[in-house]
Parts: sequence; C-alpha cells; structure tokens
Amino acid sequence: MNVFPYCRSVAMKYRHTLTLLGVVLILLGLVERSWFLVLIWLGCNFLILGWAYSRNYHRIFGKRTDGSLPLWSWLFFFPFLIYTMFIWHLVRLFSREPSQSTVSEHLVVGRRLLTFEVDGQFDNYIDLTAEFHEPLTIRRSHSYQSFPILDGTSPTPKALRAALAGLRPGRTFIHCAQGHGRTGLFALAVLLSSGKAQNVEDGLEMLTVVRPGIRLSKDQHACIYAFARQIATER
Repeated sequence: MNVFPYCRSVAMKYRHTLTLLGVVLILLGLVERSWFLVLIWLGCNFLILGWAYSRNYHRIFGKRTDGSLPLWSWLFFFPFLIYTMFIWHLVRLFSREPSQSTVSEHLVVGRRLLTFEVDGQFDNYIDLTAEFHEPLTIRRSHSYQSFPILDGTSPTPKALRAALAGLRPGRTFIHCAQGHGRTGLFALAVLLSSGKAQNVEDGLEMLTVVRPGIRLSKDQHACIYAFARQIATER
C-alpha cells in the first residue's frame, strides 16, 4: 500500500541511489574483507532504506511517539544512525545558519536542537525527523509531538491535517534535521490553515525571508498544493 501517494518521484530517486550504494558497499565488503566487512552492515542499511523509500514507509526506524528509537533500530541501523549523526553534527558546527528562525510571534522553525539550544517555551514542539532520536529533556516536555517523515518526502494532505488538528493554541516550534524541506512543508500547512498565509507562494515568502535555506522538494510542493486546495474549498 502506498502510504504517501504525493511523494513518488523523490522517493524513487532515493530508492535507486540507496539501493545502488547498498549493493556497492556490500560487494566492497565481500571483496576486501577484514575491517571492510562493516561495510556489509552499512550496505544492508542502505538496501532496507531503499525499500522504505519505495514504499514511502516513514516509520522504518520504528520511532516512537515519545521521540525515542527502539533498541532493535539502534542495533540494526547502527552504522547508518552513527553516520547520520556524525554528518548532522558537522553541519551544526560549521553552518552559519541559525538553529532557530522566528516567523511570527507564534511560529518558530529550525533544525533539530540540542537541549541547551532550546530558546523559550513552546506549546507545541514538533519533531518531523524519522531518523533521529530526540534529546531526553526535550521529548519529556508536555509540548513534544513526533510526526516522522522520511527526508525529502511528504505525508498525504490527510495525514498533514490530522497532525495539525493535534496542535495546541500558542507558540509552536517546528523542526526536521536541518530545518529546510520537511520543516518548510509543515510550517506552510500551519500558515495556510491559520489564515496567516493566503496561498502557498505567500507562505513560502514568509518562511524564506527568515530562513533562506528552506526549499521544498517536488513531492513536498505537490503535497502542500493539494493541502492548500483542500483548505480553499472549505472556506
């Protein structure tokens, strides 16, 4: 069953790339042996992720509603999770982009935060990553909500609306890994549903003015435009 019918093209690109990488790493590990055998483990991770992207299965890592990853996920995906975390920390340390960007009094967007980086109180703390566990202090907050989405893809408009329905009134922080694609998609949905943005273009302008790095993939564009059409027909 295709969980996310609006995200086929990017999902297919990820599928082909991850599958190819997986096969190459497995072959390299089999040929070189020795410590290269660990590449077989990472290659298997890539193959499974390629399958997940082909199915748009955003819960492939088993992320729980409390923002944690189960033990089996750490054991099986350990090479990939360590690699992803390493890259994330590199970007965090060397990027000039702020960790958080204020869109309005009630809306803040950004990347995944460490505990000491959280600035102020939020009524909604929305975590869109599927591949990261959230820091313990953050996920224990009453405002924390997990809505995992595979990087580069999008949920259905129906799933997006269901997530928005669970938001409390007040200040909202939205993040994915770097605060660009998934974050932009969800923030646009918030702006459109609240009437702060009259259309997708206006909403994107509001977001990119404060966070220029926000870029939506083709599939995320398709999702938000479908969402916007649904909102428009109800007004």
